[in-house]
Amino acid sequence: MNIHRVGRWLIVCLLATLTAAPAIAQNEGQAELDKATELQIRAQTLADLEQVSKLCEEALKKGLDEGNQAFAKQLLSSTLFQHASRLTEPIFEQSPPDRRWPLLRQFALRDLERAVEVEPTLGDAHLLIAKLHGLPGGEAARAEKAASAAVNVFEGDGKKQSAALVLRAQLREDGDAKLKDYGRAIELDPTNTEAWQGRAVTYMDQGEADKAIADFKRLIEDNKENVNARLALAEALTNMERFDEAAKQVDEAIQMKPESPLAYTLRARLHLIKEDTKAALADLDQAIRLNPQDIAALMIRARVHLADENIAAAKKDVETAMLLSPGLIQGILIRSIIAAEEGRLVDAIADIQLLLQDDPANVGWQMQLAGYYIRDNRHSKAIDIFTKILADDENNQDARRARADTLLSVGKHSEAIADFEILLKQAPKDDGILNNFAWVLATSPEDELRDGQRALKMATEACEVTKYEKAHILSTLASAYAEIGDFESARKWAQKAVDAGAKDEETDEQLKNELESYKQNKPWRERQTVEEKEDSVQPRRSPFEA
Repeated sequence: MNIHRVGRWLIVCLLATLTAAPAIAQNEGQAELDKATELQIRAQTLADLEQVSKLCEEALKKGLDEGNQAFAKQLLSSTLFQHASRLTEPIFEQSPPDRRWPLLRQFALRDLERAVEVEPTLGDAHLLIAKLHGLPGGEAARAEKAASAAVNVFEGDGKKQSAALVLRAQLREDGDAKLKDYGRAIELDPTNTEAWQGRAVTYMDQGEADKAIADFKRLIEDNKENVNARLALAEALTNMERFDEAAKQVDEAIQMKPESPLAYTLRARLHLIKEDTKAALADLDQAIRLNPQDIAALMIRARVHLADENIAAAKKDVETAMLLSPGLIQGILIRSIIAAEEGRLVDAIADIQLLLQDDPANVGWQMQLAGYYIRDNRHSKAIDIFTKILADDENNQDARRARADTLLSVGKHSEAIADFEILLKQAPKDDGILNNFAWVLATSPEDELRDGQRALKMATEACEVTKYEKAHILSTLASAYAEIGDFESARKWAQKAVDAGAKDEETDEQLKNELESYKQNKPWRERQTVEEKEDSVQPRRSPFEA
């Protein structure tokens, strides 16, 4: 062999080896990728899918050329998504969801986050991440971010992008942002029922009932058998006080789907608006027969029984609802009312304190607690609550009115007058304010606080507002005349007060005593006092605590 030829051949071979060396190194993971590809074709179990993912990861770690690397990433991301989808079936496709769903979510999210890391354009994976984080205990910000990623990935695919926009809208808190997403979803896919329904509900939440009704009607036009849309339309019409139209929609919904508990519950509400308690109870009974776990129907029926003074029936419904949902706020509230009606004020107070542990700024509950304290002869605690409310909101007329009346009832006339002065400016024609203010000005034992002429003016205005029909206000007018020394007029109006209050024995006795005083030309003096009870209530442990 010619030496020059041999050398040249060796150089060519060496160059070829050097050129091929990187390619061999880049495909060291080929065997694992081949195994993953073969296993993916016949994979049936979750374990099979986990093995495919593991082989893909090993292949990528060892090294692959550009084409195989792209294929491996595609195979890995799709397998991870498939594995996550299988894991979430017991969450989204099972009713009720598997009790282990938080753990299943955790495993599924681990797969999905890796899938979108490998393949950021995998829109379905982004959507599933959003759905999982949208469940209780999820990360709201991550959910919305994932939904936004899906919206971007599906650009150009109207139906899929529309679905992603609906999901993002459902996750958002801002009403305007919701409406924008729903509106865009409808533009992209006018057949997207969820988008129409979501927008209608958002319009209702925003107080735009007319627009909500228009959307619900559009849903019904497209599908006359859409019972849910009919019931939602009925809800919107009810909120607009178009009760007859609402009733028509509910009746049609019941005709189409007589096994729908929600329809009977909604019709019961309409009956209650018309004060037809008997018909309302019949519908609520039917709703609960169809679904014994219908908490909403149980709570409404409990309120109806309570209004009818059927305490035993109300108590039974509340107990059933509380078994189904131990931390049910409405259940605790009604339970407290029942306890108060049964004279168990300690239990009533404990229930409201329980709620206030988790929402201490709730003014409605604070006012209810104060009311229980008054009934339980613990007026100072009630006054403390009213004072706290007024410290946060000095214009809260209900709290000031309650404090003024409570102060009056325990003989703190000077403090009561200070509150009445403010109240009179806020509501100059309120007969209750006029009457109580006039009463203390006419009857207080403290000389420096009485003002007969002013009391007479306010008592007269209160009588005019109430058309001279209320015994206790006529009594106040009599006391004002007595204070200015006009006992003839005092006796005249005191007698009218006695005549008007004759049906109430306790009131009648008080009014007769006042009349007797005026017959003796003596003005009436009154300072109420109440013996305070000790605070023996121990707050219950919150059901919301971990």
